[in-house]
Amino acid sequence: MSFTGYHNHKICVNVGAPTFLALVLLLFGAAPLLADDSSSLLQADKAFVQALLQKDAASAANFLSADFTWIDSAGKRYAREKVLEYFPAVGNADVEAQVRVYGNTAVVRANRGKVNVLRVWVKRAPEWRIVLYQEVTQVEKSEPPAGKTSAECVNPCKTIPFQPQTANEKEAIASWQGVMRAMAESDADAYAPLIADEFTATDTFHDRPYTKADRLAQIEKQKTTGRRAAPQELLSAEMFDFGETVMMVAHEQRPGGKSYFNTRMWVKRDGRWQMIFSLNTQIE
Repeated sequence: MSFTGYHNHKICVNVGAPTFLALVLLLFGAAPLLADDSSSLLQADKAFVQALLQKDAASAANFLSADFTWIDSAGKRYAREKVLEYFPAVGNADVEAQVRVYGNTAVVRANRGKVNVLRVWVKRAPEWRIVLYQEVTQVEKSEPPAGKTSAECVNPCKTIPFQPQTANEKEAIASWQGVMRAMAESDADAYAPLIADEFTATDTFHDRPYTKADRLAQIEKQKTTGRRAAPQELLSAEMFDFGETVMMVAHEQRPGGKSYFNTRMWVKRDGRWQMIFSLNTQIE
């Protein structure tokens, strides 16, 4: 699924010192626009949560995108119409949300204890619309890896049963496959540049979210011990091209376990797509 992103325009001007100073001041004065984006997003997010709590279908509908997806902690998935009909419970509704804005998209988190809630918004001028709500309730004690495996990683490292549509989606998929190969081969050097510094991996099988540093340490340990988890296979996926970011909601199969929904998002930095987060909810 594709959405039009913002365009960047480069303007070249020849200015003297006074004009240059004025431009610098103007640029600094423009900085609060980012704060305004965060502020307007948080207002929309709070209003959305309240509309759900109050079972106000008319108000909630104003915030939901046409392709909105809701995934609860049990892995139950609801489309827009079902959410407005059944009003599933909002996890951590009283938790103060934390937001990161990525141009025309925003990632909102409301985490407490083992319950992690993520909401993804996109700005479709002039309003914010929510495209994803997902919960993960993590276990009290992390489960051990599936075991040592010497099997070649084919799906998803080399081929997947999904065809991305846009150039951004294809590049994001290639970046993800690079990450999966790096993990399968215990190659921290290949893994690091494909992961954003603020990255977190949150899944049902661990007792806390993993940071980029955690993942790198895990890869180094696997390289030393020769023990690694078998790669999960992709069963199906949907992708959303927001221009400045790309999101994928994947249905994947854990070796020897239940399947799950894994949502990932990428942002393009330094000429490459970097993963911002991975959120994994087991389907009960």
